[in-house]
Amino acid sequence: MAVPETARASEAAAGRALRNGDILAGIMRSYLRIVALAFAVVAAGSTELAAQPCSQPDLSFLVSKVKAVQSQLLAYKLSDEIDEGVPPPLQSHIRAFKDAFAELGDAAVKCAHAVIDAKSLEGELAKLLDANKPAVDEVYDPKKPPQLDHIYGDFVDVKVTQPSNRPGLLLVDFRFDIACGFDSLLLGYEFDEGRWKRVLRWQSGDYDEIKDAFGDFFDYVVLPHKDKRDWLIAVAHGMPWCTSNMSGFKLDLIRPMDSQHAEKTLFRRELEYRRDVDPIMKALPNGFQLRMIGENIDPAIIMKTVFYRFVLNGDELERVQPVASNGRDFVDEWLQSPWSDAARWSAAENLEQLDTMQKHLMADNASMNSDDYPELNYGPVRSCPGSKSHFQVELDEEWVGPKADPTRKRTLYFQIEEGKNSFTMLSASTRPDPHCTGHDIMPAL
Repeated sequence: MAVPETARASEAAAGRALRNGDILAGIMRSYLRIVALAFAVVAAGSTELAAQPCSQPDLSFLVSKVKAVQSQLLAYKLSDEIDEGVPPPLQSHIRAFKDAFAELGDAAVKCAHAVIDAKSLEGELAKLLDANKPAVDEVYDPKKPPQLDHIYGDFVDVKVTQPSNRPGLLLVDFRFDIACGFDSLLLGYEFDEGRWKRVLRWQSGDYDEIKDAFGDFFDYVVLPHKDKRDWLIAVAHGMPWCTSNMSGFKLDLIRPMDSQHAEKTLFRRELEYRRDVDPIMKALPNGFQLRMIGENIDPAIIMKTVFYRFVLNGDELERVQPVASNGRDFVDEWLQSPWSDAARWSAAENLEQLDTMQKHLMADNASMNSDDYPELNYGPVRSCPGSKSHFQVELDEEWVGPKADPTRKRTLYFQIEEGKNSFTMLSASTRPDPHCTGHDIMPAL
């Protein structure tokens, strides 16, 4: 039977469409194979890059650099037991020693994983450096001449920690002996983009006297700042010295370096302390506290316990109470503090009068000359009936010396109020409060 023309035409069109579809399908399959191959090549390249091992530096070589500089330091000979000077060649060796420690610290963490055992790393570094040896108590022998060499660079200590409030931060602390104290280098590392990056290197500059070393004591706490991704570090260090129990210490607030900022000191303060007892530094929720021994303005009392408690206020540290453990020590610390601090611990209605009195009294106390100078002595500390929190503290001022006026003396009466872990300076006068007739709660020994 003959096939109609229309049917043959439809059949031909269908065949052409089928053939065209096959061609398009083939093209699409080829395109997908090319795309898949491209992704495979990229993935293979990424896998290859990720699989490349970290190139660990030779720690033994870097340790040898540390020990080479150390031998130069150990060979330096002091002029005497209280040689506090640091000549330029010795400064150069100290600088090179810190540089070698920094190289070693960088290399030790270069290939470490994100999760790192701080104590294991500390043990490894201590073993390499022959560090962290127990202190040796020397028995004084008057017949034995003093040892004047093997002082600088001796007794290396290394400490590695991860702050609990910043687990992605690793702190490496190197210390070594200098005359009458030690010097320190603090390194900080953060894990970022698959590796540990150094974000902190805190150390002294060159110094020509040992008092400018970061030693005597060296403590630090990490402070959260603004949000959990940001942090600052507060570092406190004493000033080594050979001839006095009194010394100064410096307190610094440091912002670590990042991709946009260099390391920067945001806040610095210098204070005094006695070296009889080692200071204790502990972290607080929004700051820290340093507990140490301070000097009393009364030479018969000599010492007092001082609390240096600071909270973070923006990019600065603000001292807050408690500052002392009893009322008499509070008066003593109030008198010796900058007015910017003392004003916050004072009654608002008497600020002007208290400011004037504090400035005049402490200016007198600073007038130490051989002919005429003031001597300050605390008298009774009395409770004031009618208020369990009100106390009166007496302070006698008498001028002494070969040309002192024996009639030039006075007694000041400080009215203070005790609060919870704090005191407030209410007023100061040359007249006692007639209500404060209680017994002396702090009699002289």
